[in-house]
Amino acid sequence: MSQTTVSRLSERTGLETSRPLLDAMANAVYTTDRNGIITYYNPAAATLWGSEPQVGVTRWCGSFRMRNLDGSPLAHEDCPMAVCVKTGKSVDNREILVERLDGLQRRVRISPRPILDDAGQIVGAINTIDDVTEQRQSERDRDASNQLTESILRNSKDCIKLLDLDGTLRSINPCGCSSLELASSDEALGKNYFDFWQPADREAAVAAAHSAQQTGSGRFTADFVSMSGKTTTWDEILSLINDAEGAPTGYLVISRDITAELNEAREKTRQLARQKALTEIGALALAEGSFQTFMDQTAERVAEVLEAPLVKILPFADQADHLWLAAGVGWKPGLVGKAIVGVELESQAGYTLSVNGPVVVPDLHTETRFNGSTLMHDHGVRSGMSVTIAGTTSRPFGVIGIHDTRRREFDEGEIAFLQTVANLIASCHRHHESIKHQTLLVREIAHRSGNMLQVVTSIFSQTARNSDSLAEAKSKFEQRLGQMSKANLLISNNGWTKCGVRDLVAQTLDLFVDQVEISGRDVVLPADLCFDLGLVLHELATNSNKYGAFASDEGRVALRWSVETRDDGQEFVLTWKDSKRQPAAPVPSTGFGAKLIGQLVESKWRGKVTTELDPTFSCRLSLPLTTG
Repeated sequence: MSQTTVSRLSERTGLETSRPLLDAMANAVYTTDRNGIITYYNPAAATLWGSEPQVGVTRWCGSFRMRNLDGSPLAHEDCPMAVCVKTGKSVDNREILVERLDGLQRRVRISPRPILDDAGQIVGAINTIDDVTEQRQSERDRDASNQLTESILRNSKDCIKLLDLDGTLRSINPCGCSSLELASSDEALGKNYFDFWQPADREAAVAAAHSAQQTGSGRFTADFVSMSGKTTTWDEILSLINDAEGAPTGYLVISRDITAELNEAREKTRQLARQKALTEIGALALAEGSFQTFMDQTAERVAEVLEAPLVKILPFADQADHLWLAAGVGWKPGLVGKAIVGVELESQAGYTLSVNGPVVVPDLHTETRFNGSTLMHDHGVRSGMSVTIAGTTSRPFGVIGIHDTRRREFDEGEIAFLQTVANLIASCHRHHESIKHQTLLVREIAHRSGNMLQVVTSIFSQTARNSDSLAEAKSKFEQRLGQMSKANLLISNNGWTKCGVRDLVAQTLDLFVDQVEISGRDVVLPADLCFDLGLVLHELATNSNKYGAFASDEGRVALRWSVETRDDGQEFVLTWKDSKRQPAAPVPSTGFGAKLIGQLVESKWRGKVTTELDPTFSCRLSLPLTTG
């Protein structure tokens, strides 16, 4: 019953007539006279107050205590009922807090109205009280829930959307706008959700919607390409939304970006594959078999694990003037074993040899450090990375590289993998070289022991004949014998096999290292030639120490060597040039040193010796190189 009806009912029929109706009301109702003294209250009012006020005594209200909504005290004489009686005016829907004697507090909405006599004079008032405690609490809970929902939608890292049944977008949260690269949701609303996807994924989205209509939910995973071209992968869950009657009205779509999760899972898979490959390559390095077989199988494993269409292993040629394609994957038929790559800085391999660390090329088209070799351009190489393979001496073994025909970024794990493979190749090469050297050394000791005695005897005889005294002969012979020992030690350390010219020069001229300016690639020469070349360098140094640059601390020797190509093959050319010549120095063409150089270079190796004396001493040696 409305407040107006209650007021009129009281005015029309009187309180006594209305009492049964008022007693039955669920709302608290009470009346006062013109002085605010309570004249009636129904059971609901007594329950609300927690006590029964004295009719004819209690004034204004039966509550133990009243408060405003902010918690401040509200005196009885200032309560809405008192205001109504005092002013003769109704108070509509005023909400306050009423407190019982036991401390229970309720929130109520009160609407006191004056009761007038026939003359229009106030004779009292009637007040209806609605307990709105639960209603207001429910509203607060609902508001809190709405705020929480809004906060979740606003801060969620998931893209949350509401769709009509036809896929029209009706709502989208900020994450969704960010994912779609939109400034606000207004740019997305009204668009069709299914049109966001590429054709193949659109079919999956439609199928998920049909599944949601049948079972309540549907799910699919798809790649989304943003307006800027960025590709991300999303896990999409569609849930059917029904109205109060159970009729479907649309879909709730929760989209989660799983790009990072997928990338992490893929990276773990790649890491495991790389670890497995390194284990297999390590086992191959220790297994019996040829080094060539090891390189071939290693190239295949690298290509597989790094998903690289092109792999190359490039050892140094003996002449150190180029690298050659010893093993590889993906190259045109006939190139593996034959193709050569220059060591100049213009090629990636050559540049790799000049730096300390891996060389990574995301895009050869924009590369500025080098141009790339003809081999790479002929195969449409776009990207790649390469590392140096350490050698058994100071000279590197070569380079290993991988290449792709598309633009590609290489991560730290891939770079570390290739570097580790390079280390395994270096280790395997040292192992195979060690075995080969041991075999050759044993064979060479048996072969050379007799020859060495003959050489020593010959040098002693020649030295004695060309010396003025026994002491001079002894000194010269000890020096030459010492050089033979050094050369023999250098070569035998590697199993009497090939050795580098730089190591030979460093050992032979160690006493004059600060006075020698050397220039030349670290050419590898046969053991016998290295041995004889060591004797030649010793004689040249001895001559310079007596009559040339080494005779003074200021003197310098320019030592140059190279491999030159002639019509009939290649030859090793070495040039020695003193910066100064001592006055009255004898012509260095009649002594034993000059004869020894001539015998070794021209008689034994079919080479040529050219000397000049003006303005300073210089000597040019040309020695033919055999292939293989």
